[in-house]
Amino acid sequence: MKKNIFFYLIFAAVCSGCTENNNRVNFIIKPNKRQIIIPIQLNDSITANMTFDSGAWNNSLEIDSTFFVSHPFLLLNILPDTLQTGSAWTDYRVTNLTYNVPPSVKIGNTNLVYNALAITNLQEAFQDEGMEGLFNIPKNDTTHVWELNFERNYLEIHQATNFRMPKNCFICPMKNGIYPFNIQLPLHVKCADGDTLTLNHTYFIDTGMPWDIALKYSAEELDFFNKKEDAVWSVFMDGYFRHYTVSAPLFDDFVMDSLRIYTFDYPDALPSKYIIGQNFLKRFNVFFDMKNKQVGLQPIKTFKRIINPGRRRFHFSAPQNSEGKFIVAMVANYKSNYYKTAGFQVGDEIVAVNGKPYKDITWEERSEFYKEDTLIYNLIRDGKPLQIVVQVNKNEEQGE
Repeated sequence: MKKNIFFYLIFAAVCSGCTENNNRVNFIIKPNKRQIIIPIQLNDSITANMTFDSGAWNNSLEIDSTFFVSHPFLLLNILPDTLQTGSAWTDYRVTNLTYNVPPSVKIGNTNLVYNALAITNLQEAFQDEGMEGLFNIPKNDTTHVWELNFERNYLEIHQATNFRMPKNCFICPMKNGIYPFNIQLPLHVKCADGDTLTLNHTYFIDTGMPWDIALKYSAEELDFFNKKEDAVWSVFMDGYFRHYTVSAPLFDDFVMDSLRIYTFDYPDALPSKYIIGQNFLKRFNVFFDMKNKQVGLQPIKTFKRIINPGRRRFHFSAPQNSEGKFIVAMVANYKSNYYKTAGFQVGDEIVAVNGKPYKDITWEERSEFYKEDTLIYNLIRDGKPLQIVVQVNKNEEQGE
């Protein structure tokens, strides 16, 4: 009998410990999209696998319209207001419906309060058939500390009243601005060629952005990096970005020797010029303390970069102008760019490829160009016809 009582006491203690940890939920990161996916309970009955995106700057949830159609009882007899939304990294917009009475939300055993629910064509906007929704830390949540643990891949929501930051955390005060997640960081960057640069700015933390550090259009240091010849150029939407691998100590104590700086040469919808993304954050366990307006960065021993294996190298861009002509606007400046080697120049008009008019070639057909051995381009340069033969490198390294 005593043994049975002892067993039940042990069992009760274990269960009690499990209950205390019910604020902890595991997440996964999808390699191709590099989103942090976390299960959320809606109305205590529906599980939505949603993307944790601190880059969402409103105080609402966003549910994909396809997911909403599958769960129409989330909202009943409530009329929406119609707004416009879309990805911050492009001018592309899709219609959404905003409801001022959102469903109840629970992560683990923590109830959260959001101001609204937006029903949006997220799968269309993000080109992701599996996306079910987006969420962020509620803007006025001062009762919790949110821990994003990249060492063991979980999100845990702590009570702010009795929480203490781990002793080995770097503490970064949140700066006032459009977004709540702005922090000041002193980064002393050393490039592969030995050049050094100090990046001491206010950075916006965007967990929905996969990259390490992004320097956006009009950032002061763009010219410094864009003159480097060791850039890796990658296709991004209908354009490109470049990245550079550098080393950088953080607070003169924690050295990041494989940090990547990404540069973007064209404007978008984000007002912030300096952004921290996932592959920077993955070097730490991250603590968002809204009550004390600070972020804790606890260094971890292991860092494994999340790579999108499908990201292709950028060679050139040739958007269609108002006259219907395809004019080369950019040729990537790196030695292994076989379009540059073949002789492509900015200002060339592309007329045809392998005998087919360029205006009749679909995006799907253009993606098949990588499988060809040779591409014959008919161009017009300075008013004169020109033919250029491009030898495709099928073994070109891909991924980013």
